[in-house]
Amino acid sequence: MARASSSEGAPPPFEPKAYDPRAVARVRERWSGQLRSEYRSAFVFSALAGQMAEAGDPVDVVAVTLRMAQDELRHTDTCADTVRAMGGVPDLPALERLPALALHAGESARQRALRNVLLTTCISEMHAVASFVASLDVMKDPHLRARTRAILADEVLHGELGFAYAEAAQDWLFEQATERDAVARYLRFAFAWAERELVPARAQRMREPTADETALGIAPSEAVHDLYATTMRGAVVPALEHLGIAAEDAWTRRALA
Repeated sequence: MARASSSEGAPPPFEPKAYDPRAVARVRERWSGQLRSEYRSAFVFSALAGQMAEAGDPVDVVAVTLRMAQDELRHTDTCADTVRAMGGVPDLPALERLPALALHAGESARQRALRNVLLTTCISEMHAVASFVASLDVMKDPHLRARTRAILADEVLHGELGFAYAEAAQDWLFEQATERDAVARYLRFAFAWAERELVPARAQRMREPTADETALGIAPSEAVHDLYATTMRGAVVPALEHLGIAAEDAWTRRALA
């Protein structure tokens, strides 16, 4: 598997006077939230690398996952620089306890690793890719476009890792029907959990972005609300089905129970 990384050059300077200060403040808060998300993700991927090692995965797979954790720390710096450029003060979350990665007690080590790969990369990272693309589609500011594209390049690779990992597990899933069925049952929960966590509950009731907010990367509320379902149905579910995982049924029957 290829190393997950990207090069990032210096972006054009941000020009705050070109926009309504209220638009800058709203978008700056979004970048602050992204900073916190990237920081937490670094520790999630570190824990995932440990689960992969427990499952007996090759060293290069574990190494790529650890590099993904490094990517997330670099993204944290990118977000911090963006917040500063927009006149804010970056604030890292106080991690009294590291973000938890599900242990899936009673399951095999390979089942645990595969489940968490599917959730963190195939579902969450692919949704992140779609979110960044939606922002880029409307974003005009050159500084923010450069920052967003730098992060997006890594997120695409992170999502690809998940599908490559699932493909490598195909023989094992084919030979172990009970494990394959357990993965499909877990996906019902994973799809529902991610939908609850990733879809803004009030997206359709939020006011539409102003012209300046749009230029700074805030997509229309309808696009944001539909993004998760569109990404799962259009990309993630078909890709997993192609690998022999009953993702279509899992999506249809998704539930937190």
